[in-house]
Amino acid sequence: MKKVNLKSKTIILLASLSLVLLSCAGDNDNSEKNDVDSNSDSNSRAISPQKEYTKDKPAEWEGIANEHLPEVKFDKSKTKDNIKVEVLGRKFTERHYIEVIGIMDERQADLDVKYLKRGDKPTVILSLNTKENDPEKIKVFVKCNLHDLWTTPLIAPVE
Repeated sequence: MKKVNLKSKTIILLASLSLVLLSCAGDNDNSEKNDVDSNSDSNSRAISPQKEYTKDKPAEWEGIANEHLPEVKFDKSKTKDNIKVEVLGRKFTERHYIEVIGIMDERQADLDVKYLKRGDKPTVILSLNTKENDPEKIKVFVKCNLHDLWTTPLIAPVE
């Protein structure tokens, strides 16, 4: 008889605890939303960053797109060190610089990545194994410390 009572009490206790946790989680969500609403300026427009920026979709960075888009040279005849990526922006400084340059596949998996330090020239040599990856499905990416992730296709689409 005691086992049944103990088991019942345990179930009731767990159910009660679950309800309390669920109600607390809901309260936090509402309070955060209220905080955001009360702090927002009715005249300001919130900008949601894009996942990635491109030549055709620079969004809020339209005026500086050409400074961040990677220039790509791909040598199909090589199997290693076959991609040269350069960012031609002239305004890079110790406070504004390219952090990472790389290539990714269609699932956004990094295939080759080079990390840069402040002051480094944003030019790298990357390798793409063309036997394992279709060059037409590869994107070159550049990550700026201030202006997010910029991408361009490895092979420009034919217009």
